[in-house]
Order: sequence, then structure tokens, then C-alpha cells
Amino acid sequence: MHPVTAAMLVSLSWFPSKNKALKRLRRLVGRRRIRLVGTVCHKIGRPEHVYCRWRPKPDQLLHEIELTDLCFRIDAEKILRGPHATDEQVRPDAEVWINGRLYYLELDRGTMGYAQIERRFRKYEDCSHLSLWVCATEERMEGLRRRAEKVRHTALFTMFAEALASPHGQIWRDYNGDTAALPRQGQNSLA
Repeated sequence: MHPVTAAMLVSLSWFPSKNKALKRLRRLVGRRRIRLVGTVCHKIGRPEHVYCRWRPKPDQLLHEIELTDLCFRIDAEKILRGPHATDEQVRPDAEVWINGRLYYLELDRGTMGYAQIERRFRKYEDCSHLSLWVCATEERMEGLRRRAEKVRHTALFTMFAEALASPHGQIWRDYNGDTAALPRQGQNSLA
């Protein structure tokens, strides 16, 4: 189970109210099916409890919640994330399977320096799968694109707000600045 808050489950229309979502989440915690792993201030207002099957690092909870928000919007066959669920060499934030094709998803919140990002790119140099880099701002996205020469054939970049609004839109930019659209499950190829 992806790290979630009750409000996220309500926004997906899985529950009619936050109270009903919380009641179900608490019941699952009581049955030891999931854990209460911390709290985050995801939106304006009170902090929210985060529930998950695995235990993310406390300083990564907001990153994990934003990644969940993004993953819920991608039309995919399956999405794998968490410890021991993704490629052990590359270690992407998530593996997204669309029409039998594997994409590596990376959510960059701008907390790593560019030297760390370049080390991260090195892990992708021999990778044949497309990597999708979602950045917090346009400035950050352009900074990553400028440094992505060694992964230019397999890396696509976009901004978090664009990815939340339309992850399958013509929002993904390659090293040269050309755009592409991520296919939906059931569609044939990258447009």
C-alpha cells in the first residue's frame, strides 16, 4: 500500500468522508495490516496521519505522500515502490508499468544538490528503461535537463504541478527540449 492520508482517500472518492476513511484506516492498523508511520502537513490546515505497509524514513514522508499523489494519477498496469520492490541497482522512487513497458519514476523535491543528482544519473547510464523525472519547479527541471547529457536518450522531465494536472499530457521534455506524452494503459506508445 502506498503511503496515504485519509484526505487523499476521500479525494479519490474511495470514502464519502474523512471520518469514514479514518475509521477504516484505524481498523486496518488494529488488524496490523498497515501502520501509522507519521504525520505530514501536506495541505494548509492540520497535520495529517500517514498510513502505509512499510516504514518510510520520517524525513521522507512528505516526499512519499507527493509521490503517492502522483502515482494515483498515472493510468498504469502496476506501480511498484518501497523497499525491495524496485530495481536494487538503480533504486528509482517507483517503477511504473504501462502496456508491459517499464518506466522509472523519480520525484525530485529540490533537496539534493546537482552533484548528487549527477551521481544519481550515473546509475541510469546503462539503463534501457525510460526514466521520468518530476521536479518541483521549472528552474529545477531545466537544471536537471542541462546536466542529463549522459542519460539524454532515456530521461524525460516535467514539473510536479504539470504531472499532477495531466501526467499523460504532452508535458514530458527530453534533453533537447522536445515534448512527449506518457501513454495510458491500453494505448500503444509514447507520443
